[in-house]
Amino acid sequence: MSIWPWCVQAKGLVDRCVTNDIETLLTALYVKIDDELAGPRWTGRPPVLTDSELVCLAVAQSLLGFTSEAHWLRYARKHLAGMFPYLPQQSGYNTNACAMRWAWSSG
Repeated sequence: MSIWPWCVQAKGLVDRCVTNDIETLLTALYVKIDDELAGPRWTGRPPVLTDSELVCLAVAQSLLGFTSEAHWLRYARKHLAGMFPYLPQQSGYNTNACAMRWAWSSG
């Protein structure tokens, strides 16, 4: 599923269109976030949605312009279920995102 086609012109090259799909974007985003949040951040049984996955979802929501969590989660369930096998309900997503706010606001 293509979301952003950009056409690039460079010397000696014919117009060249580059298409990025959401799966590639989210994979790169996840890897970067997971590297930055290195190390386990829980004790006991691991969570069904990791900190990196939660932050990736929240950043993707913002990048893709979803202002409504309900609309974002509906979109994610329909289009991203293969990448995020577990997606919480809206209240759980909101609670966890607020708890993880430090991950993307600290620096």
